[in-house]
Amino acid sequence: MKNAIIYLVCTLFLLNTSRGNIMISKQESDSFINSPAASPYRTYQNDTLLINIQANVLNSFVNGKISNSDKDLAGLEQELLIMNRNNNNSIITYWYSYACYYHSILFLSQKENKRAEKILDEGIIRLKKIANPNSEHLALLSLMEGLSIQYASGMETPGISKQARQNAEKALQLDSLNLRAYYVLGSNDYYSPVQYGGGKKAAGYLLKAIRLKEQSVANPILPSWGKNSAYEMLIRVYIKQKLYAEAKKYYQEASALYPNDYMIIKLSEEIKDY
Repeated sequence: MKNAIIYLVCTLFLLNTSRGNIMISKQESDSFINSPAASPYRTYQNDTLLINIQANVLNSFVNGKISNSDKDLAGLEQELLIMNRNNNNSIITYWYSYACYYHSILFLSQKENKRAEKILDEGIIRLKKIANPNSEHLALLSLMEGLSIQYASGMETPGISKQARQNAEKALQLDSLNLRAYYVLGSNDYYSPVQYGGGKKAAGYLLKAIRLKEQSVANPILPSWGKNSAYEMLIRVYIKQKLYAEAKKYYQEASALYPNDYMIIKLSEEIKDY
């Protein structure tokens, strides 16, 4: 599981630096803007640090892979911490933790496991400190908890997996249109060992994720990740189950929507004979 996560995420963002899934729903936008923990939206609407922050985090990750250095991610995180020093803004906290997630993956790819665990824990702790987390906070928290499983002992793994699942389910309770929550639930199930009940619900969650709109209201400071990854994972689920007709159908959909997505394109080799 550990190697699969590192390979999939690192390869995706190292070789595919295109726009990808940069979208959110109006409900998600309103949830962040109206969050009790957030300062007034206008305060940050024109702040250049937050404009296209998701893409900037990913670009910093890619630069780190190319240069074998975490300088860009560390610098971005420091800027976000300084920006959030007095306001305790939940949007900035979200992006700081999102940067920590990719920072952890970067360290993992460099076999710096202790540093990877430390920066991941830092991001998780800050998300957990948000007094009134919204659907997006909980979906990201679930994603990060899922990655943290690799650091846990065998006895701790089921508990962390359960907590990650519960946070994603809470995210859906707050916003039933949150595609990231569905994606994280699908990912959690996909990577869960069979002995823990994994592999039974992934397709259902991922199908729901890909059917949701990516963004009904354009906003460059709010999260949008998940949909192209949901497509890719869904295709893998069907290949694993030897349901090649379904795999091919969703590959065709995905490649039409994301023609430059390396991980989706790569799947063509696995279904070309079916």
